[in-house]
Amino acid sequence: MPRRTHRARVGATKPPTLSPLLRSALEVLKHGLWHYFRSDTSTDIKFALLHTDQAVELLLKERVRFGGRSIYKNPKETITIWGAYDILEKELKCTIPEKADLELLHEERNAIQHKFSSPAAEDAAFHVENAVRFITRFLRDELKTSIEDHIPSRDLEPFLPSSRKP
Repeated sequence: MPRRTHRARVGATKPPTLSPLLRSALEVLKHGLWHYFRSDTSTDIKFALLHTDQAVELLLKERVRFGGRSIYKNPKETITIWGAYDILEKELKCTIPEKADLELLHEERNAIQHKFSSPAAEDAAFHVENAVRFITRFLRDELKTSIEDHIPSRDLEPFLPSSRKP
């Protein structure tokens, strides 16, 4: 008999079920922020950037899926981040004003992944701050959810405009 891992509580309201892509994006973002705030080693900085970029890519793919388009190029391979941008902009008419900064983050990720780069803490701050601002807006405007429902407020506070801070 299969083991049940989730049990509904009587009278409890069930939160909306997240797609696997969105859930994964939020999980890697949380982990990236953990490394970012810890950032006491160059390894932490690298993982903060790798995970943050992966969260952005998964969110873009989720929006493609949410828009009714396939994220698959073939049965075993999904579209790239560039393919997601293309579908979002050309087919779904989704504008991404943050794209230039997100492209820089993705290039930094490629340098870490393929060229063993060790980015400076200032560069990591630039990329993570821009990405979190993008993710906050994108979740709200394009995926109809709030980042505050998924990421602890203590991890978001440094990225909030001063008018939104408690």
